[in-house]
Amino acid sequence: MWMKRFDPESAAREAVQAARRFVGDRLVSATLYGSAASGEFRPHSDVNVAFVFTTLGAPELEKLRGARASWEGRRVVRPLLLSADSLDQSRDTFPLEYLLIRERHVAIYGPDPFAGIAVDRAALRGQVERVLRAQELGLALSYISLASTPAGAKRWAARAASALAASASGLLFLTEGAVPATRRETAERCAGRFGVDQAVLLSLLTHERPGGASVPATHLLDSALALLQRLLQEVERLGGPR
Repeated sequence: MWMKRFDPESAAREAVQAARRFVGDRLVSATLYGSAASGEFRPHSDVNVAFVFTTLGAPELEKLRGARASWEGRRVVRPLLLSADSLDQSRDTFPLEYLLIRERHVAIYGPDPFAGIAVDRAALRGQVERVLRAQELGLALSYISLASTPAGAKRWAARAASALAASASGLLFLTEGAVPATRRETAERCAGRFGVDQAVLLSLLTHERPGGASVPATHLLDSALALLQRLLQEVERLGGPR
């Protein structure tokens, strides 16, 4: 018997229905974003959903505990939970996250709160630098912790790829005015602009292997470190408030 194909958008809509059962009209909107919205969803990816509520305090959170099992069963493991006010007031705090959602998302319930959301360039530059500095601190330690086995190295590469792809996308938006549509495009544009090895970077960001050959974890680490340093150089060149 063939296994039913997992559809992330259907799973997200079912997660929305679960939320509505517990909080009703206090759910204003729900948005699918991430790999499921960009066409790069993988068999074991999580489903990323942003829920916006009229209010989000203890009463709503207590009720939403009842939706947790339904969410996790549909791979909505870490939903983004926001009140309408917190979304509006955090635009200059999380400009990178909101930029990436704005560029690649599907509105699945209610009005679309991300379609026209404004992104402040100065706030975006500041967040990209902070995120890159955090990645600089964490990349080596995560490699040491995880890459001692092939499975661990695979987990490390997946984590590093997600983090670096997000930072690179924000920086490419600042320098070229557009967010890459796919990770492949991210690798190509980073190689062209920052001079990193495109083939190895493509392996890191997309898990594609040139000619089907395995790329050693050390090569992926070298590529990640090289990209990180070039991104940091570029964001420093852009300058801005400290």
